[in-house]
Amino acid sequence: MLPEFLNHFPALFTGLVSLHLIQFLPKLLIRSKPTEKTRTTKEPSPPDKRERVIIEKLVRFARVPASSIFDLEPGSSPLGLSDAAARAALQKNGPNVFASERGVRPWSLLFQATANPFNCILTVLAIVSVATGDKATFTVMMLMVVASTTLRFWQELKSVSQAVKLLNSVSTRVRVLRANQTVDLDRKEVVPGDVLVLTSGDVIPGDCVLFSSEALTIAQASLTGELMPVEKAPRVVLPPPDYKFEILDNENICLAGTSVTTGSGRAMVILTGTETYMASIAKDLEKKRPANAMQIGMIRVSYILMTFMAVMAPIVFVIQGVISKNWKGALLFAIAVAVGITPEMLPMIVAANLAVSATRVARKKVIVKRLDAIQNLGAVTILCSDQDGDSDNGSRSSVNSMFPNGEESILPLKLAYLNSALQTGPGVQSMLPYDLGEDITIEEWEKLSEVPFDATRRLLSVLVTRVRAGADEKGFLITKGAVEEVLDRCTRIFDNSSSANLNQFKLGTDGTSSLTTDHRTQILEMAERFNGDGLRLVAVACKSAVAMHPVSVDAEDENDLVFVGFVGFLDPLKPDAADAIAKLTQLGVQVRILTGDVPAVAAKVARDLGILPSATPSPDHVAIPMEPPIDVKDLILTGSQLAALSADAADLEAFDQALERCLIFAKMSPHQKLQIVEALRRGGTKAVAFLGDGVNDALAIRAADVGISVDSGTEIAKEAADVILLEKSLDVIVDGIVQGRITFLNTIKYVKMACSSNFGNVFSVLVASAWLPYQPMRPLQLLFQNLLYDFSQGTIPWDNVDPEYVVAPKGWDARSIARFMICMGPTSSVFDICTFVLNWYRYDIRTAKSPHVSRAQTTWFIEALHHPFPPDGQNPFIQSRASLPVVFLTSLMAAVAMVVPYIPPFEHALKMAHPKPEFYGFLVAILASYALLVQLIKTIYQRVFHEWL
Repeated sequence: MLPEFLNHFPALFTGLVSLHLIQFLPKLLIRSKPTEKTRTTKEPSPPDKRERVIIEKLVRFARVPASSIFDLEPGSSPLGLSDAAARAALQKNGPNVFASERGVRPWSLLFQATANPFNCILTVLAIVSVATGDKATFTVMMLMVVASTTLRFWQELKSVSQAVKLLNSVSTRVRVLRANQTVDLDRKEVVPGDVLVLTSGDVIPGDCVLFSSEALTIAQASLTGELMPVEKAPRVVLPPPDYKFEILDNENICLAGTSVTTGSGRAMVILTGTETYMASIAKDLEKKRPANAMQIGMIRVSYILMTFMAVMAPIVFVIQGVISKNWKGALLFAIAVAVGITPEMLPMIVAANLAVSATRVARKKVIVKRLDAIQNLGAVTILCSDQDGDSDNGSRSSVNSMFPNGEESILPLKLAYLNSALQTGPGVQSMLPYDLGEDITIEEWEKLSEVPFDATRRLLSVLVTRVRAGADEKGFLITKGAVEEVLDRCTRIFDNSSSANLNQFKLGTDGTSSLTTDHRTQILEMAERFNGDGLRLVAVACKSAVAMHPVSVDAEDENDLVFVGFVGFLDPLKPDAADAIAKLTQLGVQVRILTGDVPAVAAKVARDLGILPSATPSPDHVAIPMEPPIDVKDLILTGSQLAALSADAADLEAFDQALERCLIFAKMSPHQKLQIVEALRRGGTKAVAFLGDGVNDALAIRAADVGISVDSGTEIAKEAADVILLEKSLDVIVDGIVQGRITFLNTIKYVKMACSSNFGNVFSVLVASAWLPYQPMRPLQLLFQNLLYDFSQGTIPWDNVDPEYVVAPKGWDARSIARFMICMGPTSSVFDICTFVLNWYRYDIRTAKSPHVSRAQTTWFIEALHHPFPPDGQNPFIQSRASLPVVFLTSLMAAVAMVVPYIPPFEHALKMAHPKPEFYGFLVAILASYALLVQLIKTIYQRVFHEWL
């Protein structure tokens, strides 16, 4: 019989060469450059009819003065809608949501689940079968199509529904006026005619027109891509006749999806939901982001599998046709092989894996807005965090209030409290618990004007006066902010240490003196000393108002101030913050602090957390390796130093080295945070996450591989984030990273198992086609076997992962998958060939006309589904165990494979025969030998390549 086998050796040799070529074809596909046609960009198309209608309505409101806008919206008022009018508007216009939040369209998912190439191939096979009179085959194939489609549809419907549910669970709150009362509403309840109360950090819920504002600037990056905010103000007079309205460049219209950067204001909502300008250009806004590491890895794996199918199916067709002379049967068998090569469950397994992980982390107070962010979170190697976003427990304790000479006094705290209580937006809560005396009743004071805080000035000023002020009494401007920035605007220093009563507070020249260089040095040294103790210092300065009503101030008025003193705050660290940092270090994640705070405070926090080395390190914390030893000062970079490095375009190497070396980035502006994140990602070898909760963090959050915010953060930060933490804790991030790595490992586990199994099956088919004079398995049997195998992998998302695989970040590597497939795949072929030998020599099934061909095909059908594959790298059952769902479903599918030949309907439809009883004894021996061989090859593989998953 050996000469007969050698007759087919050329065909076998051709097949092996083709398998070798498979390794290289995907590389050509992956590296192929886009054609010139694909690189060209289309000219922007003119606005469609719907967009023109929206713009026309916005133009009507943009052209009229602020005092007349309510005349254009029936029922509206500067005092807001009544409850009845709001309910009627909500019923008329519907909830204020975009299409992506309205829920799932099942018919669309059903179409996607049905219209895939594999179902098309099965349907073609079924049509060919029924055309040739084989109704049983037609019935089984169509059942396979229905079963596969139903399973995929159900899983994707569940996954998408879960994603929408999780997304909608993160509420976006806005403040509106209803019947002259400020109420806090979910964004979905906002209706046309509502009056929005806007402040820094708010995301605008609908297209609206301003009718009052104070130093208001709007970030429009979500629409224009421009990072710098634009100024907005209400229209006071009618525009000139030649006025031309620009939707993205106008003075008084604010669009949905944009956000307030600084200042405050009030605006009337014009359009909501799908009627907004953003919704009208949704196709442009919903452009896919650049492919991340997970998507690129999936594409490369798909190339490998599709190339594999494109090469192997024709070879099997030719060999089968030449040997059997039945070209029709050979075609059906080749198509069945093509279907069996590609794992149909891959999209479903990936989607299920991500959905399961999203549900798990949701139970640990982590909300995932984009499902693939889970896998990206597991790949993170650098976590950049705003100092406020990770370590403090959300409460502040005022520990000191003092004059410039260091003498304790409550006066600076009272002035800071008055500023904070009258400023727009939050701020007063941090000072409320303290006894400030009876002379600080807020109701007795009123705000005349305000200069809001921004990250460039690092100041906030409020012009105040008493409600019942005398005719000759002047108000005064209270400025608070960063010490250096306040000090730079001061010309005098307060030295009336006997004054503590705000009602008796005077700013005459008798209570002040000129600010000298010595004063400045003394103040800065005192500030540095307190910062080194971990205190956050807020400097307070004042000056008398020049005039009373009407009066307004801007940033240019923040000069010639009198330096009054400091207010010191302590941000207590969370008890578990240092332990969480240690856990992140053990997971291979380096934590870096990007903050607007001063270097001394940031360094103190970093030392307490274990990020920077301490003089007396705690034995419980993981020490940061410093080889060679390095000065701690070299690990800290300030905003001014970064600006100097950035300005020196000729020394980019120094810039990159500084970013690589430094762990603390202090006094950073929002754009510098963005610059650092982009630079760290530039090489493509590091996955960077950014954790922040403020307006100044939004740019960096959006630029990171994984943007993270907290539920208590500003709306713009949450809008930019991929992941939202319901609890402000680094421990929650640790849980998310671990779950992300489990997600990736279970996904890669399925990919490697499926690829190696399919490779082994096709290798066995090639050997059988070159040797056996009959088909080793009927097309329908091969398809049914593939379906059972796919079902057996359905519980992979619930599988266990050995702890040692979670300790380091991992990424997609197509070469690793191809290497694994080629090394491990032929292992099963060894025992497939043993089954062929058993049929040939033991059962004497050697010709296509043998009455026992069906028995030979049945034995391989059963044997091929009983290959226990060890998913993890440890010894199975001893060191590593699969989860119960995986064991149960895999065993169930193996049992089904053994039972099918004995069930008459399946036996007839699949044309099977009962194996001889002794075959099951051989099967046990084959499986035991297979397990030993796989364990041996696995050990060798790990020693040679130092990897498994």
